[in-house]
Amino acid sequence: MTKTTEEKENNRIKILPFIKGVLAFLLVTLSLFHVFFDSKSNKLPSNNEKYDSAIAHRNNSQKQYLEDLKNRVIDIDEYYILTNQLIKSSKENLKLINDEMRQINREHSFRGRSSFHFWIFVFGLITALFFFSCKSLHDDFSRGSTFKFHFVSSSGILISIFWLIHLTFLTQKDFNHNKYVLIILVSALLFSVFTYFLVKYYTYKDDIIYKQLSFLERIRALHYPKIALKAKYAEKAGLIEKSDLDNDIDEFQDDLREVIRNI
Repeated sequence: MTKTTEEKENNRIKILPFIKGVLAFLLVTLSLFHVFFDSKSNKLPSNNEKYDSAIAHRNNSQKQYLEDLKNRVIDIDEYYILTNQLIKSSKENLKLINDEMRQINREHSFRGRSSFHFWIFVFGLITALFFFSCKSLHDDFSRGSTFKFHFVSSSGILISIFWLIHLTFLTQKDFNHNKYVLIILVSALLFSVFTYFLVKYYTYKDDIIYKQLSFLERIRALHYPKIALKAKYAEKAGLIEKSDLDNDIDEFQDDLREVIRNI
């Protein structure tokens, strides 16, 4: 392996934990990012003003017609006609304003939810549940816990995946259809089983690596000093040559140092 290749490998080893840390941080804190988005459209205040003005105009006109009727400016028939016209025009105007409000809300909605602000908040809570459920399952395998603990952690994974699929691919209205719920549940179950065995595999793999690292540390701190001390006695007794002993010690130290350098 060339030096350039070794440097690239070392950089990859150093960058990978950083990437994992950033990814874990995003999964856990994603729900907090909702503060950067508006829960309601900035067009709504203008629409609310139109609605309030329309209601005020209707109420003021009704009062004015009553005053005119009281003061005999208009008669009962005229009052009846004016009132009906006011009610009709008011209904049409309010309908237009309400239609505009619904259009604004539709434009501001995201994946069938009221806003991206709400969606990312819920999505972030689910990703945090998924992360901690996977971590709990990893800890269960590491401690050698019984299956009942695995079941609790796996249930958290199943629930989180269910909602992740629902939030990503379906809207809130789809939840009312049983066929969609069943499809999501089956998909979440399959993915949960995959995640279960994936976490199990990497947990056991990490456990093997940790045991190997622990063994290397015991060689460096415990076994090697004992062997070196006995070798020194053997050298003094004339059983081995000093040059051969020094070469073997140097080779062992260089090899061990190369192995644990990037760990």
